[in-house]
Amino acid sequence: MLELINNVMARVTNFITVLSDELNPLPIEILLGGSLWFFALYFVSRWFKAYVIRLLLFIAGVSLIYSVMGRSHIITSIDLYAGLGLAIPHIEIVELTYLILRERTLFLVDKIIELFYLVISPFIWVYQKFLNIFYFLQIKQTQRSEKKAEKEYYKEEFKRQQEKARAEEQARYDEADINEQNKREKEYKYKKKDKEKPQQPKEEPKTYSRWDSSNPYEILGISENSTKQEIKKAYRNLAKIYHPDLTLTKEEEYTVILQKINEAYEELK
Repeated sequence: MLELINNVMARVTNFITVLSDELNPLPIEILLGGSLWFFALYFVSRWFKAYVIRLLLFIAGVSLIYSVMGRSHIITSIDLYAGLGLAIPHIEIVELTYLILRERTLFLVDKIIELFYLVISPFIWVYQKFLNIFYFLQIKQTQRSEKKAEKEYYKEEFKRQQEKARAEEQARYDEADINEQNKREKEYKYKKKDKEKPQQPKEEPKTYSRWDSSNPYEILGISENSTKQEIKKAYRNLAKIYHPDLTLTKEEEYTVILQKINEAYEELK
């Protein structure tokens, strides 16, 4: 490519140098003869209308001019006038050729791009389907995680409610036990004050007590249909009430009663 450019530049330089030398003095006879060749070939070449022939004539004319540019005589060369006569009528063929090549090139580029998209379209389709499946699985995973978190939340909430209910029930039991204990303490203090007063001893009538019973249900004060929880609850309440450490005057009696309560509970549990 560089060699071709250097060759063209050398011919142009030679053309300018030789032409300036030959134009001083101007050879009129040679110019007239060359003009006849020019006009003859000019009008003859214009007669052709086919694109291919016009393109060939233009190439032939340019080739003659290019060959003359390397010679030592230019004005006196008939090839110069013949080349001009063949090339000048068809200069417009250059623009037409450019437009045709441009159109064909763009058409070819469009077809290549179309073929490229046609080739990669299956891969694009597979990629899009893969993305759709991935997003679908991601959404399902998110939904499962949310459902699991919601289930765990309600499970924990149910446990908290159960614990709260048990705590409230235990608090009621404890409060009832405390009230019973306070009541027993008040009775104890009241009886203690009565004992401090001088009284005539009198024989109390002997009455039947449930502690004398052999029925464990009667001792614990529950029905025979009571559940294990109810039996345990009754035992705990009675054990707190009749504990010997809670009385100052009836330790022996409470010890016997507590023993009967324990025996009844051991029999039923």
